[in-house]
Amino acid sequence: MALAVAYLSAAMVVYALLARRLRTTALTSAIFFAGLGLLAGDMGLGIMTQPTDSEPVKLVLEITLAVVLFADAAATSSTSLLRERFLPLRLLVIGLPLSILAGWGVALLLLPGLALWEAALVGAILAPTDAALGEAVISNPRVPALVRDGLSVEGGLNDGLALPFITVFLALAVTANGGASTVAPIEAFVRAIVLSGALGIAIAWATARLLLLAKDRGWSEPGWQPIALLAVVALAYVSADALQGSGFIAVWAAGATTGAVARGRLTGVGDFLAKLSELLTSISFLLFGALFLGPAIEHATWERVGYALISLTLVRMVPVAVALIGTKLSRPTVVYVGWFGPRGLASLIFAGVVVENELPGASPIVNVVMLTVGLSIVLHGISAWWGAERYANWFERAASENPDLPEAVASPPVSMRRGIRQHEPPDAG
Repeated sequence: MALAVAYLSAAMVVYALLARRLRTTALTSAIFFAGLGLLAGDMGLGIMTQPTDSEPVKLVLEITLAVVLFADAAATSSTSLLRERFLPLRLLVIGLPLSILAGWGVALLLLPGLALWEAALVGAILAPTDAALGEAVISNPRVPALVRDGLSVEGGLNDGLALPFITVFLALAVTANGGASTVAPIEAFVRAIVLSGALGIAIAWATARLLLLAKDRGWSEPGWQPIALLAVVALAYVSADALQGSGFIAVWAAGATTGAVARGRLTGVGDFLAKLSELLTSISFLLFGALFLGPAIEHATWERVGYALISLTLVRMVPVAVALIGTKLSRPTVVYVGWFGPRGLASLIFAGVVVENELPGASPIVNVVMLTVGLSIVLHGISAWWGAERYANWFERAASENPDLPEAVASPPVSMRRGIRQHEPPDAG
């Protein structure tokens, strides 16, 4: 354990020394930490191996996802989401369900060992995207703001929106397998959406209002405001979990409520959550590389690798193209938005939920999810900077020839987590 902690700590120090220099290279933080994790695992040095008690690892991953869900939802403004013709609404309302449906269908074809609802779980688990895995895609200031903001908002919200599908499919899969599901599918949906959402909203609204009141009266210290919001994350999660709801949905609803009530009014909250999310995500990707990616590679089959590749391409890109029909966006934009839908942290944790319920198809589900995330980290990471630059070059030429290009329509800036500065060009020095 001591050697594993020392290895993780050294990885953090090395990345801190090189972070600015690596920003304009293909070596993203996700590739860096997942790669070091793979090196430390059973396929490499054997420093970090699968523990006999998986609870600590599970706890780290779940805490990370909870913080990320809260931070993403809190940073996303409803005005950006609902802006006329704005990308996120189409990607979330049309693209996300179609991606789940497409992933479900392809899983039935390529993964024949899975039952109907297990295949549906694969589609839903791999539908959420994590735009931060291809940082340059949404941080390059030469890429039109409409596209950057659209991908950022989509990545911040679709993991929370995929959760109801996963909850219902999981309950149906357990029931179809003859298992004793703790709640019926309809009750699971009500508990996950209505009850968990209401809990998250109530806890966050009350806390945010009290924090603002205390701030206005000079009672509170600014440094404690972010700590209070972390307490909201924990309280929302455990309250929903205790009532057999979804802790993640409660946290997501709490984040959205906090953003609506107190966005920009509490000192240092955004930066604190961004840095904490970045730290926890880096640790999670190192654990992913060490504990999960190696076994997934060892047990990979051509069918599973094929599914992973199709999931990252057709299953994402075709629904995006359908969702953007009627927007008059150019083909390069549709391809850019369709390709840059990386799979990340949310898919990893959602796969763990399947394992907990001991489904017959749990092993192939986890394997294909881990392979897809691993391929996404590499393929989206190495193509992010090059793709953003190439698309930006096209956009500048096209906008000079046609000032009324839909992509050139100004959109409001969107706050993003994990320390990305949307309008700050990379420092080449």
